[in-house]
Amino acid sequence: MKIKDAKVYAISDLATVAQAKVQDAYPDLNPIIGISHSLRESGFPADTMTIQNHKTDKRILMVFHDEAPEIVDVEFGKISEDPKLEFDSYAIETITDALLVEWMSKSIA
Repeated sequence: MKIKDAKVYAISDLATVAQAKVQDAYPDLNPIIGISHSLRESGFPADTMTIQNHKTDKRILMVFHDEAPEIVDVEFGKISEDPKLEFDSYAIETITDALLVEWMSKSIA
């Protein structure tokens, strides 16, 4: 898979829409979205996306595996801590901007 074709980008587009909605509804909440290919560069066929709030030290970590392109693994945690690797799996098709708004407003606020 070419990096430009990675599923992470489609979800990132939804996250950008959700980010704008959250910032309109909650002016003090500033979610920061990041995409990383460091797992892929280390030999693991996966990409990650994080949604973070540095003010509250909270993070949503999403892992997109090449071998399961219809699934995304999600963990809610703290920026200051290593991931606990306790993921919940979601079908990619269930990830919407509305769900991401809910996660951002409740999980990282």
